[in-house]
Amino acid sequence: MNKNKLNLCISFIMGSLAYPASYNALAQPPSSESADQAEPELREEVIVHGFQRDYLQNSAASAVGLDLSLKETPAAISVITQDILQDQQVNNVDDALRNVAGVTKFKTGNGGEEKFSIRGFDASQSIYKDGARINNALNVSNIPSTETANIERIDVLKGPSALLYGQGEPGGIINYITKKPQFETVGSLEILAGNENFNKIEGDYGSAIDSNNRFAFRVVGAYEDSESFRNAVERQRLLLNPTLLWQFTEEGSLLIGYEYIDDDYTNERGQVLELTNPQANPSQHNYAYTDRINIEDFFGIPGWNNQTTVSSERLYLTANYTFTPAWRLEATYSTTSSEKDNFDSSPSPLVSGSDLVSIGPRKSIGEGEAEQITLKNFIDFDDAFGFEHEILASLTHENANSESVSFRADRNQTDRGNVFFNIVSGEYFANFTAEEAADPDFVQIDNNIGFILRARDPLINDDREESGLNILDFMRINESWSVLFGGRFSEYKDKLGDAEEDNFSARLGLVYEPNAMTSIYASFSEGFTPSIGLLGEDDRTVDPEESTAYEIGVKWSLNDEKLLLTAAVFEVELEGIPFVINPFDENGMETPFEDLRYNNLGSVQTEGLELELVGFIQPNWRIQGGYAYIDNEIADGGTGEFGSIFPRGNRFPGIAAHNFNLFSFYEIPIWEGELGLGAGAFFQGDTFISTENRGEYDGWTTFDLAAYFKKNQWKAQLNIRNISDEEYRLAQALTTSDGFAAIRVGTSTPRTITASLAYEF
Repeated sequence: MNKNKLNLCISFIMGSLAYPASYNALAQPPSSESADQAEPELREEVIVHGFQRDYLQNSAASAVGLDLSLKETPAAISVITQDILQDQQVNNVDDALRNVAGVTKFKTGNGGEEKFSIRGFDASQSIYKDGARINNALNVSNIPSTETANIERIDVLKGPSALLYGQGEPGGIINYITKKPQFETVGSLEILAGNENFNKIEGDYGSAIDSNNRFAFRVVGAYEDSESFRNAVERQRLLLNPTLLWQFTEEGSLLIGYEYIDDDYTNERGQVLELTNPQANPSQHNYAYTDRINIEDFFGIPGWNNQTTVSSERLYLTANYTFTPAWRLEATYSTTSSEKDNFDSSPSPLVSGSDLVSIGPRKSIGEGEAEQITLKNFIDFDDAFGFEHEILASLTHENANSESVSFRADRNQTDRGNVFFNIVSGEYFANFTAEEAADPDFVQIDNNIGFILRARDPLINDDREESGLNILDFMRINESWSVLFGGRFSEYKDKLGDAEEDNFSARLGLVYEPNAMTSIYASFSEGFTPSIGLLGEDDRTVDPEESTAYEIGVKWSLNDEKLLLTAAVFEVELEGIPFVINPFDENGMETPFEDLRYNNLGSVQTEGLELELVGFIQPNWRIQGGYAYIDNEIADGGTGEFGSIFPRGNRFPGIAAHNFNLFSFYEIPIWEGELGLGAGAFFQGDTFISTENRGEYDGWTTFDLAAYFKKNQWKAQLNIRNISDEEYRLAQALTTSDGFAAIRVGTSTPRTITASLAYEF
């Protein structure tokens, strides 16, 4: 990172001295960002019956920017609290987000990053950490998959998020909130072990540095060394995250944090389908998953894919200051950089009647950086009509750039450059000559595997920036009626595509509270997504996609405000989706990827229903449950990359019409400690394999069991996921053709057993 930029940023932040609702909670009165202090009465009761377990987070500050309760916020918001993460012994965000109605997990991306959809729309580029975007458009330069050891909670905001976060898909955003310093001592050391040689250690410690409560620190660290149920797949990951809080006056504070992640793993693309009736016309091919393929088979190259390494560094600062009881100011700076060496293999479908799968070696080297500066004003006042206003006025500037170069196996001769895997014998081999082995670009894995690898593409770059002005006003008209309204003006620049776009996104919400336990809301919101790197006929980046969403919902606060039931119906439309306008050249041949040109031709509509129940049924019985119905349809289609066909009226692949999740824990006081017993069920309906909708993956249901015993400062825990060993398939992504889906098949993880022993300081 440029030192001048850092010095300028620190000067800017120290000069602004902002006040956030989040970090003031660490030393000042309670706020929404502190889960421990959100509802004091509830916390007292839980301490008596257990040890501060709570699934209900009663704040939406991270999601909408204002310190509103979930009940008065006109939007569907899901919060995965620290207690859910601990009860389920979550070690990856895939397992965490299955607790959110409307979120679908795809097969992990090519570079190991997370891939999700929200309400039927891709959310892979709408993932944030502490409010700052962390993923780049080019997956070769993406950060490592998220480490959960330093995650305090996960907020999921449904619907277009352009008003607060700028560009993004219309389904919603995922925001990981990390652990921050406190002036009370917190600390734990936990050792985890499981089947498939899973081993992990996590440490977390923080406290005040001085007796005047001016300085506090926190350090979170983790190391994982694990294998997989898949042959030849392994991972070693290191996390280090120190943070320092300086409360320099009662009104102001400064937080500085640094996060380092080093991830060495085997790049694993998934499995393949079998081509059941080979014909000359690829559009007539049929693909199916065959029992001849073992779920443990690895369709990469041992000794090659396991060289993948990626490191990420994140520096973040938050300064805050309270000028008056009615005016607070917050300034934040975040920069994330990553470097990745991606060792990859691309298999072909298994041809019917053959036992061999052809695998093409690949390699890509990339790096990326994202930088964000935000200045927020929080203003509270009563107007002349007696209406109460909570206003957020903010400025945001974001830069992101990445570059990469890729290498491919030389395939000038038949069968040269490929590696073959025999699904019967489990052996790998390659065909090469002594002359080829003498080539300076020849890669020798072992006596049976070797190939020539050459640079295939020129350097691929991405350089963009976005600036936004956002104004949001939550106006309480009286005890029953409230209105949320605002807008964001964004200016987006694609420096490499020589394109500039302006966008205005509006948001409007109406809340009616007939009594203290019930709220009814309606909302309208807009969003946009730039078409990064997609060029039109004039060689300029095509127009961004635009989205609109309508939502009506009801929230019931039950069981003396310890249980929240949310029901919402929604309609979302995404318009202006870029589709390829020159899939074939004048000779009828497939257009090379670098020569493809696009136009904004398509649209997708999604309608649905979501139900969510979170909180305490009894003081020692907690629950997290949800159901989603998603009716997803391509309203106007076309031809996408890699030959993907988007027929009008079809559904996106991987999006099930029905999803269900339920997880519950019951605590029993015993032996002067607490015995916790938990169970969960997770269901997803049938999904299409590709946008062509000619093949389906069957739906599935998995069951989990969990138990812990905690006494004083010790806790022992056991978690079993997928106890019935259910086997199922996951789609690659929302834009997958039959041919591409056939070589990017995600699979379920078999029964997983994890045991842990923790000591709290």
